[in-house]
Amino acid sequence: AIPNRLMFGVKTAPAIFNANMRKLMHSCNGRGPIKCAQMVDDVCLSGDTPEEHFANLAEFLYRLYACGLKANLSKCSFYKDEVRFLGKIVDRRGVRLDTSTTDAIIKMPAPKDKSQLRSFLGFLSYVSKHIPDLRSARAPLDYLIKPDIKFIWDINHGEAFTKCKQLAGNSALLTHFDPTKPIVLTTDASPYGVGACLSHKVVINNKTRLLPIAYASASLKDAQRNYAQVDREGLGVFWGINNFRQYLLCSDFELHTDCSALVKIFGPKNNLQGCAAGRLSRWATSLMEYSFTVKHIKGSSNNTADSLSRLPVVTPGTVSAISIVARYFQYGFAFRY
Repeated sequence: AIPNRLMFGVKTAPAIFNANMRKLMHSCNGRGPIKCAQMVDDVCLSGDTPEEHFANLAEFLYRLYACGLKANLSKCSFYKDEVRFLGKIVDRRGVRLDTSTTDAIIKMPAPKDKSQLRSFLGFLSYVSKHIPDLRSARAPLDYLIKPDIKFIWDINHGEAFTKCKQLAGNSALLTHFDPTKPIVLTTDASPYGVGACLSHKVVINNKTRLLPIAYASASLKDAQRNYAQVDREGLGVFWGINNFRQYLLCSDFELHTDCSALVKIFGPKNNLQGCAAGRLSRWATSLMEYSFTVKHIKGSSNNTADSLSRLPVVTPGTVSAISIVARYFQYGFAFRY
């Protein structure tokens, strides 16, 4: 049975509460999982139809009652066109940052030591999925937090700090993931990192456009920085596909790259042993479980993934609660607890 009392001040209390809430959402008295997104005491319910939404809501309230838990009615929202969840706003159009989140970044004072700078960069990492064009703005700040570098704040760091806050304030709207729409993954690599952009290909006003679903990037390790450029580009493909594994594993998608050699190496009808050796061959072999076609694009058309690779921000590869609620919210029915 799930306990209904948890003492304040216990170090592991949040983890215990969250684990029990997850169990409650997954199963209760022999009933199956509820279609919802949950993080500690924040729960967002939805459904593909109004009937399914109301059924999920009734089931959720039953489970609260069965386990002796209560919901504060003043903090509940029912049948909303948009909800605020985990610092982001989700509606029919997509997912965008809540103004309170961007305001918190914009109002941050200049850091006085490495600890405060790491806090700012960590906050920036949380919103990085919404910032496609950070470019080199963050580079001076990343250099300053290196262990062997003394913290000395100068005008260059101040300009980079201001630029990062401006970019956070102009964050992008991310569209909802829909497995029925064409999926495109664009990757790129630089001497410093790899970047990837997951998008939907849609036709708007007789023009084909790519609507971003999520952005991601990661720094290269010291050994990886010594790779040849084609190997770094291959690593970008390998990392990008696996980073978005939950979206791509059972879907057909297009892979866009500005490295023409990768079209031969990762193409489905090519002889891997004749086209590549070593790590590239191993990466191509490991990606055979995915179904995709490779398309070469001009480097000048690959601005988003290129800028992400030049300013890498490590992002998690697991499905986030925001991704789950966004997937269900595109139908327009939601309950916030």
